[in-house]
Amino acid sequence: MSRCCDMLRNWKMKLSKIVTNISCNNRTKQHFPFYYRNRYVPRWRIQLALGICLGFLLAVLTGMESLLEDSMSVDWSVQFANEPLSRPFKVPGPESLCPAAFRPGGGAGGEGADTERINFIESTGRECLTPRQACGVESAARANPGMHVKVYLNTHRIGPPGWDDLLRRPGRVRSCAFNDMLLAQDFSSNVQMVRQNFTQVLADSLFRPLVAGGNFHSSHWSVVQISDAIRLLLLQQHGGYYLDFDNIVFRPLHCLRNGFSYLEEHPNIENGIMVMDANHPFLSFLIRYLMQTYDPNKRVSLGPPAFGKAFKLFCHINDPLFKSGLHRCLDNSNLTLFHPDSFFPVRHYELGHFYSTTWPGLDLQKMERAYLTHVYLSSWGRKVHPNSLYSRLARQYCPSVWQLTKETNIPLGF
Repeated sequence: MSRCCDMLRNWKMKLSKIVTNISCNNRTKQHFPFYYRNRYVPRWRIQLALGICLGFLLAVLTGMESLLEDSMSVDWSVQFANEPLSRPFKVPGPESLCPAAFRPGGGAGGEGADTERINFIESTGRECLTPRQACGVESAARANPGMHVKVYLNTHRIGPPGWDDLLRRPGRVRSCAFNDMLLAQDFSSNVQMVRQNFTQVLADSLFRPLVAGGNFHSSHWSVVQISDAIRLLLLQQHGGYYLDFDNIVFRPLHCLRNGFSYLEEHPNIENGIMVMDANHPFLSFLIRYLMQTYDPNKRVSLGPPAFGKAFKLFCHINDPLFKSGLHRCLDNSNLTLFHPDSFFPVRHYELGHFYSTTWPGLDLQKMERAYLTHVYLSSWGRKVHPNSLYSRLARQYCPSVWQLTKETNIPLGF
C-alpha cells in the first residue's frame, strides 16, 4: 500500500511539471502545424486542452493518494495509545428540558401524544450497524428509558455499493457486535431491531406508483429517497419520533409533540429529526405533495426543500424564512417549529468543532437548550481524534459503543 502511495506521489510530481510547462512555456511563439478536420489549430489551444486534461488527472491522483492514506490509517486506539484521554464532555444545563408535568408516553399527565416510539432507519439493506450508528441508538435509549427504540433494517439491499464496501473509512466499518450489544445491555431493554422489506412497505403505501414505475430503484439516490419515504410512513402509521443515526441525544424527548426544526439560512425543514402523532393530517398532505414533485434525479427530492414548501402550503406561511413557534394549519391541526438550538446547537458552518480537540468560539450555552445534536459529516467517515468534541460526547452519551469499539479493535476505530 505504501508503495502505491509512493508511485502516486511520483506521478503527481511529473504531471505537475508537465502542466506547468504546458501552461507557462513562453519560450516560443511559433505555431506548430496541427490540423483537426482540415482546420488549423493554434498552439495555445493545444496547451489549454492538454493543461485541462492533465490538471484533471492530477486532481484524480491527489484524491486517490488521500483515500489510500486514509485506508492505511491505523486504529486510533493504537495511534493515540500514549495520549491521555480528556474527560467525557457532559453538556451544560439541566438533566431534562421537559416540564415535570409531562411524562413519557404523551402530553401533560401522560395523555394525548403518541410519542412512545423513537424510530431509526437503515435503508441500505446491510444488517450490521457501524459504531457511529450504534452511538445514536444508545444515546437515545439512555436518555429515554421509558420509550421504545425501534431500529428498522431493510432486508432488501438497494442502491449502488456504498463507500463502506469500496473503501473502509473511520466509523463506517460495520459489525453485528453493535447490534448484539444494543439488545443485551440493561440500559437498552427498550431497544428492538425490526427487519422489513422496505420495497414491499412502499408498494403497500401511497408511494405505490413510484415503486410500480421503477422510479425509486432506478434512481442513483435510491437509498436516500427510500429512507426519506419510509420515515414518513412509520410516523403516519405509528407516530413518535424519527431520528437520523448521526444524532447524539442528550436529554429526554417525551415532551415534544408534532413538530420539526429548520436552519435559519434557508426555507427548508430538516427531516432528520421529527416528532408526529400517528395519522396527523400533515403527513398525508406531505406524502401527496411529494408524489407530485418527485424527481428521481435529485438527491433530496423527498427531503428538506420539498418538506419546507409543503409545510408553507399546509400552514399558510408566506414569509421567506421560518420562525420558531406554534403554527395553526389546515384541518384544525397544529405544528410546531422548534428553534434550531433545540437540535442544532452546533450549526453546519461550525461542524469543524466536532472534529477538533479545541473549539474556541463555540457557544456552549446553546447546548443548555438542546435536546440533542446533529453531528455533521459523521456518517461520511470523517476522522475523529479521541479528544475531539465528537469523541468526548460519545464517551459521555454512548459509552458502551465507545468501549466496545475499543475492546473489539474495530478497524479504523470510532
